[in-house]
Amino acid sequence: MDGIVMLTRDLSDLNREYSRSKMGCNQSSAVQSNGIKEEPAGSKQHADETEESQTLERFNKTLMTRLQAIANDPPAMPKPLVEGDPRMMLIPSLFNCEQTLAELKEKPLPADSVLIVTYLKSGTHWVWEIVKMLHKRKATADNLPKETAHMEILPPSVIKEVHGKELQEYVTHFPMWTLPSQSYSGRKLVYVYRNPKDVCVSLYYHYMAMSKANPTGFPEMPFEAFFGMFLGPPEANLMGTWFDHVADFWDNFRSNPDILCIQYEQMIKDPEGEIKRIDEHLGTKASENLLKEIAEATSFTTMKQAKAQSEKHLEIVFKGTMYRKGKVGDWKTHLNDEQNEKMEEAISAWQSKRAEPVPLMFEI
Repeated sequence: MDGIVMLTRDLSDLNREYSRSKMGCNQSSAVQSNGIKEEPAGSKQHADETEESQTLERFNKTLMTRLQAIANDPPAMPKPLVEGDPRMMLIPSLFNCEQTLAELKEKPLPADSVLIVTYLKSGTHWVWEIVKMLHKRKATADNLPKETAHMEILPPSVIKEVHGKELQEYVTHFPMWTLPSQSYSGRKLVYVYRNPKDVCVSLYYHYMAMSKANPTGFPEMPFEAFFGMFLGPPEANLMGTWFDHVADFWDNFRSNPDILCIQYEQMIKDPEGEIKRIDEHLGTKASENLLKEIAEATSFTTMKQAKAQSEKHLEIVFKGTMYRKGKVGDWKTHLNDEQNEKMEEAISAWQSKRAEPVPLMFEI
């Protein structure tokens, strides 16, 4: 019980800190945290900030309730998610996958919504912010964490309660085989994938941040052990393996006009060009100037600074940053020759099964 009291206090402190930071922003008409100049705060801006604050408060209460409910559960365990399907994957207890999938089976997402799907550590936050800016027609980032729209953590009905409205942008790491077809059919889906070498490294640091928050449930481990897990079976990996996840979407949806596949590395190399592809896919008809502003506002460095405040709402379960480096080729400083050879062999065997090989980029 003492731990829950501590959680309540921590979440309340975060809300107060957020409110103070927004008040400080209101006192100045200078450049916002995302680097885009705006007019002095007016009634619309005040209303938006009030809505954000209320959303964060509801999200924090929901997160606390969830943590209470799973207080005695193991931190993660292999689970089958689809009735009659023997496949399993490792699911964190914080995730609410069963309820989300049950809701999606009964009721699809709003007809005008966009589903952003990625494997872990593959640009989820980045593309979510881009899609939101395209919808708003404004290159400004809000202070909401992606987890407020994350369907593994919050089922659609709870997301609606947290935001007080239906959303246009939802994010998920669900593999394609788990999603009911009616949840995405006829809706725009943006799938982002990243080369597995950098995913493995980035996911390792993500795991270690989880370990700092919960060392008992996620014991610290050397990279070598984590690398072995990454190349292991689905039940040893969070949300299954990278290989299965990417294969499902690439093999089944690359010719579906409602699906857009985006390569993380290509977004690093040509952000304006890839944002334009997203804009054309969604039909948001952004001007060239807006595309440029969004590219600047969602650069890795700018987003890391802009989202520093909202990330504090996750410190209870994750002590680190979602924006670590975002580099292409960081794997070179972590994988030794033997590990790189094993990864290359796994990729080659996986690509040999593709009717059309998946474009991969390991450096730019």
